[in-house]
Amino acid sequence: MKFHLSLATTLLLATEGLSRRTCGSDHPPVELIEKAILFRAMSKFKPGPNSRPVEEDPVPRTQVVPLHIHNVFVNQTRDQGYITHEDVQNQFKVLNDNFASTGVKFDLKTVTHTEDKAWAMASRGSISEINMKKALRRGGYADLNIYIRPLRSGLLGYCTFPTEVVKDSDKFFLDGCDVLFSSVPGGSATYYDEGKTATHEVGHWFGLFHTFQGGCSGGDFVDDTPAEGSATSGCPLGKDTCRGDMYPGEDPIHNYMDYSYDACMTEFTEGQRVRLYQMWDQYRLPQGSTNRTTTRTSMH
Repeated sequence: MKFHLSLATTLLLATEGLSRRTCGSDHPPVELIEKAILFRAMSKFKPGPNSRPVEEDPVPRTQVVPLHIHNVFVNQTRDQGYITHEDVQNQFKVLNDNFASTGVKFDLKTVTHTEDKAWAMASRGSISEINMKKALRRGGYADLNIYIRPLRSGLLGYCTFPTEVVKDSDKFFLDGCDVLFSSVPGGSATYYDEGKTATHEVGHWFGLFHTFQGGCSGGDFVDDTPAEGSATSGCPLGKDTCRGDMYPGEDPIHNYMDYSYDACMTEFTEGQRVRLYQMWDQYRLPQGSTNRTTTRTSMH
């Protein structure tokens, strides 16, 4: 009975909406914070006699990222976690549209649909989660795997940050993003139904932090995202939680890495674009990609 109560609560949250964005990727590892501080210093200028800011690079960089989307559901109904192939394509389009300014383009290689109640409702870090991802994960460490399913604890999503991994270790298989099924474009998660939860979470997969990480004295270690003392809820124009000469600019409520409503989120900054590639080159590119194309439906 306890499991059924948890299931009912989760699906209720998924269909009635949440009072604010809830992301399970709250705490970047210390190693990654230290790397972000180093990259921040490196981003200022390129080495050489004619040094200039990285942001002035005349030829914007591009990167194709293999994408694998896995829908895992309780049963094949809309309110039990199932999404259609059209939903998958719409989410795919949103990701490409939202990341276009960074030069990242996602290449959809795999689509799977799997009916398995235990996997669909698996808690983060559970045996069911690792079993699911060992069975479904595709590609190498530079391949993005997104699991669209019901989530416990009222989360809209969570994602792993990049790090050093051993191929075929549990950490390798757990790499990727989990996204609440009702947050896909046209879903039932009120205020969070334009597919931008996936955009936010994939930002973490690339190594971006929340814009409000550490408050006014912390930040995301990217120079062109203004300091932000607290996460945004809704779309409060003029929100300014860090005041004074040390903290120029209003809160970045339109940034994909804040907690605003989907309709309010419209941008990554140039500094975030630079950081994304710094993290990519450090962690994901060296560990490779294995490309396979699969479209299948599995009733596990």
